[in-house]
Amino acid sequence: MGWSTGAGLTADQTLALVEDVGLTARLRRLPEAVYWGREITDERYLVVGD
Repeated sequence: MGWSTGAGLTADQTLALVEDVGLTARLRRLPEAVYWGREITDERYLVVGD
């Protein structure tokens, strides 16, 4: 699932976009409540392409 609002891209969609331009994509999921100030139910992540 993307953002709790229904907007945004999933991690898989984001990885595909980065890889489609020829980069190697690395994914780090960020589900820890400490980052957001509360428990989350949507998908939070960081993608880096190089």
